[in-house]
Amino acid sequence: MGGKGGALPAEGHLQQEKRWLVRLPNWLGDAVMATPVLKALAGQGPVWLLGRAYLRPLLEAFPGVAGFVELQEGRGGLLRTARVLQKWGFSHGLLLPNSFSSALLFFLAGVQERIGYATDGRRFLLTRAIARPRRRFHQRDYYLGLLSPLGIPAPENGLFLRVPEAARKRAKKLLSGLSGPLAVLAPGAAYGPAKRWPLERFGELAAEFLRRGFAVVFLGLERERAVVEAFWPGHPRGRNLCGLTDVAEAAAVIEKAAIFVSNDSGLMHLAAALKRPQVALFGSTSPEATGPLNPRARVISRNLPCSPCLKRTCPQGHYRCLREISVEEVLTAALELAEV
Repeated sequence: MGGKGGALPAEGHLQQEKRWLVRLPNWLGDAVMATPVLKALAGQGPVWLLGRAYLRPLLEAFPGVAGFVELQEGRGGLLRTARVLQKWGFSHGLLLPNSFSSALLFFLAGVQERIGYATDGRRFLLTRAIARPRRRFHQRDYYLGLLSPLGIPAPENGLFLRVPEAARKRAKKLLSGLSGPLAVLAPGAAYGPAKRWPLERFGELAAEFLRRGFAVVFLGLERERAVVEAFWPGHPRGRNLCGLTDVAEAAAVIEKAAIFVSNDSGLMHLAAALKRPQVALFGSTSPEATGPLNPRARVISRNLPCSPCLKRTCPQGHYRCLREISVEEVLTAALELAEV
């Protein structure tokens, strides 16, 4: 745990000027949707990020970020993290998650100004409790809503990422030998099956891309590797990279995509931030709340009476919102958008 180079700055140095400590969201997609906030805060002085370790390879390279502190996981992790932060006297802390535990951590760490939405019974732990918006916003705008009461301008609200050069070199090796425009497919979605287009249709879509001269790459988590192998037999112009990349390397692979197809997922937001042509498939969730913020994106969803239900599993058991999306419809949209 620590900042760039493995160490936080010298003890007491942080008290010499205003420095922000930002508690990142836990999920990749939410963290990417918070990048306009990080960009705005970078104009106020050095920013330190506090988040799960897996986010570090991608976000410690963000412009204006002075360092990344990893959350300690497991039993006693909150107290261990607080003890590390106590030494440095961060003057201002911004809480992007709504959780009670995130506010408690900043309180125990002695962060002087603790700013966040007044949610989850944590108002008494905050020095600046901001009223939660009553109407539904896109998640990006929900995060940006924390800045205006503080008088911090956010002139740019587009998602932004900087892919580390080391990740690009690793991606180049992973893609070595593939020819043709690259179709990157991400069949996973951590929230639950009500966000996942049927897996066999991703296999059918991959076969259609291969017939048209594309190379195909699957991206996802380690647990999705065997799932992809079960429905996709592989191909000389294809790669199953599930579990073989960290988030920065996944971004570097997506950066090379002629077309990207996914469910509503963290990787979808990576593609949006990198402005790659993309098709996003929505089931139980709402494109208005978490859709890809990308002028080169096309969302496919079904306006059923029961959707969006925002459930992990289909309450009615039929998953029509996903099953009614055909391979032909997705392929047509992808070919219209593909950069070939």
